[in-house]
Amino acid sequence: MGKEQKTLIYIIGSGRSGTTLLDVLLGNNFDSISLGEINRFYKREGLPPKRKKSDKTYIYWNNIKSKLDKQTLDFKALNHLFKKNEFHTSILKSVFKLNPKAYVDGLILQYKIIKENTDETILIESSKYPTRALNISNYLSTEEFSIKYIYLKKDPVKVIKSFQKKDLEQPSKGFFSANVYYLMVNLLCNYIVFKLRRRKHDVAIVNYEDLLFDPTKTIDRLSKKLKIDFTGLNQKLKTKAPLNTGFLFDGNRIRLKETLTLQPSDNSDKKNVKYYFTRVFNYIVYR
Repeated sequence: MGKEQKTLIYIIGSGRSGTTLLDVLLGNNFDSISLGEINRFYKREGLPPKRKKSDKTYIYWNNIKSKLDKQTLDFKALNHLFKKNEFHTSILKSVFKLNPKAYVDGLILQYKIIKENTDETILIESSKYPTRALNISNYLSTEEFSIKYIYLKKDPVKVIKSFQKKDLEQPSKGFFSANVYYLMVNLLCNYIVFKLRRRKHDVAIVNYEDLLFDPTKTIDRLSKKLKIDFTGLNQKLKTKAPLNTGFLFDGNRIRLKETLTLQPSDNSDKKNVKYYFTRVFNYIVYR
């Protein structure tokens, strides 16, 4: 686990778009590991939430934490820095590479420790934030990592309905604010995809609905775009074998299951004024 280059697949998208599920899927390929939303690592003080100490996921991340503890880091200060340099409003700092050294050092060290203490050569991350996506392109060593990206989009009607639910871990949003947020995040994602492609990164765009409707075909397209062999994953999908949820640090509630299987999506939506407003308002990012 020394200086060999590893592949990092970073999943970009809005919350409630299925990024955790895609992370799990890809982590079921040969020599791959699902890491989840590791942008929350310092916020959670290095320990995955809602896990028992005997859990394999807790043990994996506790080992990462112990290595970082030796660096005498201030996790609270780093959490503050990560928020200030990865949220959508900090995009200009990332575009012009104006992020403070303490943030850059914390970002690089996080990936370095994960790389050195993980056997698998393909790391899957679903931190989602497009600004973080640009930052890892800005600052991670290309000798250490081959960085590839997936932009995951989901039917805006489904996402807006999900944003309005109040029984989930993430805070809910009102109908109009959810529409505005979803539009702005996806516009930002499109801009970041443009930037990353100009830097010659391999970038794939995937619709969540395609992933559920025809997963093997969608994974084959991903394989070609990212230049990664996903044969192992497709074998599991074809035989409908249970999918291991890997070592997801954080994300939505499916991370707490040991295994899961893909379920067909529910395409029934009540076609009212809200339905058509969402369709029209988000047309530019989902056409």
